[in-house]
Amino acid sequence: LGDATDAMIAYLDSHTERPSQQIILQTKERVPLHQFPIPAYEKLPLRRYFLGSVQFSSGCPYHCEFCDIPALYGNHPRLKTPQQILEELDAILAAGNPGAIYFVDDNFIGNRKAVMELLPHLIEWQKERGYPVQFACEATLNLAQSPKILAMMREAYFCTVFCGIETP
Repeated sequence: LGDATDAMIAYLDSHTERPSQQIILQTKERVPLHQFPIPAYEKLPLRRYFLGSVQFSSGCPYHCEFCDIPALYGNHPRLKTPQQILEELDAILAAGNPGAIYFVDDNFIGNRKAVMELLPHLIEWQKERGYPVQFACEATLNLAQSPKILAMMREAYFCTVFCGIETP
């Protein structure tokens, strides 16, 4: 539950056999995203994929009734730096541009200040490379109340935004 990435790697390193029953790994401490390495995109045949993926943040400050993200990943989004994202995007292009990249963040606008810092970098990255990819993400519907963020997302070539809608 939660990230448990380190616990999973440690378990797999020391166990070569399939477990006889389900194993639940849980972690309270969350590794800061800026400490994560660039994924090994070169190991995948990305040209065969419909889209690639990157993660800028993990967690969400909202507590929507239908969503378990704050309980699993925290309500204070952890972040990568804009430079890390640009390096990951370059690695995806080098490994075989899939044409679209999905930001797998729980809520792309969960930290608006951080998104406002990232978007100019994405815009410049796209311009310098001739807009090689379309971006997609998930965000809360209150994104509609942020015309500046919407305009910057449009300029960065975000073509798809999935929104969760909570009804009373």
